[in-house]
Amino acid sequence: MIWLASFPRSGNTFFRNVLYEVYGLESSTWHMEANYPLEPDYDRFPVVKTHLLPHQLIPSNPEIKKVYIVRDGRDALVSMAHHRKDIVEPGTDFYVNLLEAILAMEGSFFGGWSENVKQWMECADIVIRFEDLIEDPIREVEKLRQIMDLPHPNLEKLPTFQSLKFGKPQYGSGRKILGEDEAANMAKVNFRKGKTGGWREEMPPELEQLFWELHHHQMETLGYRREKSGKRNADRPVANDSQNPSWPYRILIEGNKTEDPHMDGVRRYLEELLSGLVAFQRRQPDKWRIDVLTQGRIIPLFQYHHKINERREFERQTYGLQRPMEFNLDSIIQRVLVVMKKTLPDKVYDEIIYKAEPVRKVLNWLRGGTVYEKYKKAWQVAAKSHQLIHIPLPQNYYFVDELALLKVFTVHDMTHRICPQFHDQSNLALAGKGMDYIATDAAAVINVSDSTQSDLLEQFPHLKDRSYVIYEAANADLFKYQEDPLKWKEIKLRYGLDDQPYFISLSTMEPRKNLKNIIEGFFLMLSQTGASDVRLVICGRKGWKHEKLFPDDHLFAERIHFTGHVLDEDLPWLYSKALALCYIPHYEGFGLPPLEAMCCRTPVLYGNNSALPEIAGEAGLPVDQNDIQDVARQLTRLLEDKNLVKELSAKAFVRSRHFSWLKTAFQTLNVYEDTIQNQTLVENASIHPSKHTTGL
Repeated sequence: MIWLASFPRSGNTFFRNVLYEVYGLESSTWHMEANYPLEPDYDRFPVVKTHLLPHQLIPSNPEIKKVYIVRDGRDALVSMAHHRKDIVEPGTDFYVNLLEAILAMEGSFFGGWSENVKQWMECADIVIRFEDLIEDPIREVEKLRQIMDLPHPNLEKLPTFQSLKFGKPQYGSGRKILGEDEAANMAKVNFRKGKTGGWREEMPPELEQLFWELHHHQMETLGYRREKSGKRNADRPVANDSQNPSWPYRILIEGNKTEDPHMDGVRRYLEELLSGLVAFQRRQPDKWRIDVLTQGRIIPLFQYHHKINERREFERQTYGLQRPMEFNLDSIIQRVLVVMKKTLPDKVYDEIIYKAEPVRKVLNWLRGGTVYEKYKKAWQVAAKSHQLIHIPLPQNYYFVDELALLKVFTVHDMTHRICPQFHDQSNLALAGKGMDYIATDAAAVINVSDSTQSDLLEQFPHLKDRSYVIYEAANADLFKYQEDPLKWKEIKLRYGLDDQPYFISLSTMEPRKNLKNIIEGFFLMLSQTGASDVRLVICGRKGWKHEKLFPDDHLFAERIHFTGHVLDEDLPWLYSKALALCYIPHYEGFGLPPLEAMCCRTPVLYGNNSALPEIAGEAGLPVDQNDIQDVARQLTRLLEDKNLVKELSAKAFVRSRHFSWLKTAFQTLNVYEDTIQNQTLVENASIHPSKHTTGL
């Protein structure tokens, strides 16, 4: 036998079909996939295909001859991203698949394109280029005569990609395990185009840039060259920091939100963003140097990410439904302030605490000084060692007020301007100051949705040229469909649930989240349908201005179940078992709970306003958040129409795969890079104005 190896989507299957049709040689495969049968006598075939690395081969005899087929990595990875979207994981997003394949984290994707090529090129007896194979298949296959006996070819039977795509190929259609119709469909998607240079039409410029930065060495070794195509950064050196004087980019991220005791949307955004950034700094250590500014200290990203993971594990094991009391001075002050804010009228609290200078001075002294006193040393260090700082919450502008760096802000919503009635005066004032700061000092603004960007630019149109949209995501490793009955029994006991079907609502209990209308719509649905065995499960902690949502003696009061705080690891179960998520806030800048539920294949009833239609799309049912009749009508459909629920469930999952924290991190890094590069151009223009003026 001989090994016929390649990185996936590099022409291996086409080669096998030529061997079979033209030379009459059958072949088998060696792989480690649990869901695909391995022929028990695969090593008795004259040719054995594999995508694995050389050290993973069985038999491991080094005397066995090896043929390696190599293809332009850009074409191979584009084809692989399609293959994953169409066959391996139907419905996944092409862009996300391509990004993950280019990065090949933790040795995934058969070691990654470069590593796969490197290891096989070192041991292959014959190397065949895909581009040459397509040009003249027989010429390339005949090279095997150097290491094995080949029968005389029957050239009349030479297949083409088109004949394999629309015919009945021996390999690449799953004929041995699928029926005729399924095999025909498999062939149509498995054999795509069979041409070279297709990446030019499908690989976005920023991904081609990333690919070249990570894989340029092997590409150049094989003779593949980067084209002067006018693509983003195509003329920029990419090999390492000695060739690119702009590297490394030195980034600081304001991280105080991760210190909050409660998990909310902004804290989750920041923690997931940092996790995604870790992946890129690990793969591109020469390009990125990222630190976190928090509590007056500058901490390296890897170290801080480890701290976040430790805290999450501690929360998982210890907190349960009630967080333990913390006895440090700052936590005690925070608890006292929370009690005062809940018990005092807003105006009284604002005058005594928020605006009273003596009280603020005493609190600052107890906490170790003012922000300036606590951060001035870190600001001095950052000004010398960093180029840019990212502030993920406008209200935290005062942590960087004195810092002379390029500033990138993330805007999550404009609710303080659009729905001021849902905020207290102190938050309105702080949010307003943050937005005013952005309007004058932001080098770039990241918006978490098109809706949020539209709201921002309506208020600050001059920010248009430095405003970006980068979606948030849901952690697909955490939020996925769950069904283990023993685990579900444990979770039901933890939150006091029974076996009755239920709708779920997840949000902080505050006016903007509109829980009152969800409950009233649910009650109306019960009265109209007479349904006797369905509940509404409400998950979340109490927020500001928590109000009485319904009378204790209401006819359907026992149908409402409050869980209180829910552990992150339990949320996927509560989503998965629900009939649907009910989420109809008056305004939402993005909407993480709907996306989390969609990852768990749970339909979503969402308010038809702000960013929610943009995120959920056809994966749920829109309602007028102020129309109780509309809410009740759609709840009835979800309760009674099983086919509708099944259809929405499938659409929800497919839609959720278009969002990725890795994609969020990558696009955020592009904003950092563009912002720094634009600043460099401005500085160069001021030094060499003649290069940027036409003269007379």
